[in-house]
Amino acid sequence: MPHFEDMKSITLVFIFLTTAAWAGVEVDVDKFGESLGGWKKEDGKAAEYKFSESNYRTYKPEISKAPDGGIFISVRVDHMRGMFSSDDHASLEMSFGPDGTLLSAQAYISIQERRISSDMFRSGSRSAAGAVGKVVNGTAAQAAKVGGEVFANLTGKLLRENVTEPGRVAFPAALRHNYNLFYPCVHVEKDPPKALPVDEGAGAPKPVIPPATVEKTAAPGGTIEVRTFGEPPPEPAPPAKP
Repeated sequence: MPHFEDMKSITLVFIFLTTAAWAGVEVDVDKFGESLGGWKKEDGKAAEYKFSESNYRTYKPEISKAPDGGIFISVRVDHMRGMFSSDDHASLEMSFGPDGTLLSAQAYISIQERRISSDMFRSGSRSAAGAVGKVVNGTAAQAAKVGGEVFANLTGKLLRENVTEPGRVAFPAALRHNYNLFYPCVHVEKDPPKALPVDEGAGAPKPVIPPATVEKTAAPGGTIEVRTFGEPPPEPAPPAKP
């Protein structure tokens, strides 16, 4: 039966290894901004660009950490309709697991107080409604498949609203453009290798310090003097005065 101290040492090592396995999912926000032309608008918080002959604005993504080390991301995209028209707004939402797997994606568009939402699509399933709770390992091909499903679903719902303005018709494609640029900016940060902690109370062998070597010499007067090997003999006592 293992000793209690040995079990404590095993537990400490196990906890160390499991917590050091992943540092979590990270997003290169600067790289994402550069792919859109740079965070040069709204005091460095947004990028403006032209897509399909219409003007759009993307804001820096909002990122929140999940308890398991994954992340939830929300990206706001505006369709800029001009000085005398109110802009349209959209939101692209994605969830990633702690190993970088894309778990789900969904998109929303708001046009003149009408909110059009895609279904939520998950990795390894057609949609959230038909999901069985099983998530397959995320790859670029799987992420492309999920993106295709999300924006095809959103485009179909938008067309049923009889939308005809070119910038609005192209809005789902602009969102997909953001999605395609964003995915390569997600990566997993691993902790650097660390030395395992040593618990001296767990029965670890301790170095053996050999005893000091001594030498015995005869001192004046017939007594035995003991001193460490290599230690010089003491100075002789001065002769007694008569």
